[in-house]
Amino acid sequence: MDLYIKQFKVRYQGQDYGPGSVLYGVPDALAKKLVDESNGAIEALSAQNGAKVVPDPAAEVKESTVSLPSVDPAQTVKGK
Repeated sequence: MDLYIKQFKVRYQGQDYGPGSVLYGVPDALAKKLVDESNGAIEALSAQNGAKVVPDPAAEVKESTVSLPSVDPAQTVKGK
């Protein structure tokens, strides 16, 4: 079963999913429990409602993708 996250963040299998994200292939028993206990923050998607929603990119930023640009030390130091 697929789940659409409307509010808040959900951690599933070690990843955070924010509002607007879709969790694909969640086991039915777990999906029903999450939907029932979410007070409307999570919505179950049917098989025919297969519209893909792009996950929130800020929620899935990994440390390996964040880097600083290279700097030339000679240009950053004021010369005499």
